[in-house]
Amino acid sequence: MKFKLLVILVTCFISACSDNPMKQYQEDADLIRLEHLEYWTEIINKYYQIRGSYPFQSEIQNSEDIVLVKIATKQQMQYLSSGGDKYEKRLDNNQSGYFNERSVKDFVAEVEAVLGHQIEEKYDIQKVPTSSPVGYYYFTSKDGYLVWVTCITCGVTQVSTLLMDGFTPTVNIVSEGMVGKVTKALTREEMLSHPTYKSWVSRPFHKSDYVHNLVKENSRDSK
Repeated sequence: MKFKLLVILVTCFISACSDNPMKQYQEDADLIRLEHLEYWTEIINKYYQIRGSYPFQSEIQNSEDIVLVKIATKQQMQYLSSGGDKYEKRLDNNQSGYFNERSVKDFVAEVEAVLGHQIEEKYDIQKVPTSSPVGYYYFTSKDGYLVWVTCITCGVTQVSTLLMDGFTPTVNIVSEGMVGKVTKALTREEMLSHPTYKSWVSRPFHKSDYVHNLVKENSRDSK
């Protein structure tokens, strides 16, 4: 009996180490973020094929101007927009107002107008930020575009880098005109075919149905 109890306790301890719920959630959240990096960059490229420019790029007058869209839900924007009770300045990548910020509502409306149909909006499933920002980030300048997403479990690799906070890993996809201007950024084709990226997305979900249902809950959040 004592031996059986010991086996059970050891098994539970090993399981607890390998099946930490928070670790599993973050691994699944990162897989969702990478899925959405592919989704949004595909949408942006389709927009370019029709329009010949990227969303809001035509608004740019000066070579140093950059437009930013925080692709985030209304709930997430409470932490990323100044003036609110929940605003966290340290998480705001535009706290200085350097970028010309456009809303995700305007972004989705612009994309849908050019594509000619409604799109499914894809957002980070993490509702509340911890030490790292939530949401995805689209930038455009006269040179092209950048989309970056956080990937907490990716770490620093050949194709992932850290934000200015020094500990949040991001994965960056850029248009051809932006290659070399953003640290470790690759074009969509280069990123999707890179061995490191392919190793990330080949990992299985722990709770695929659960996290994909969270995505569906916000598929019209900007409306």
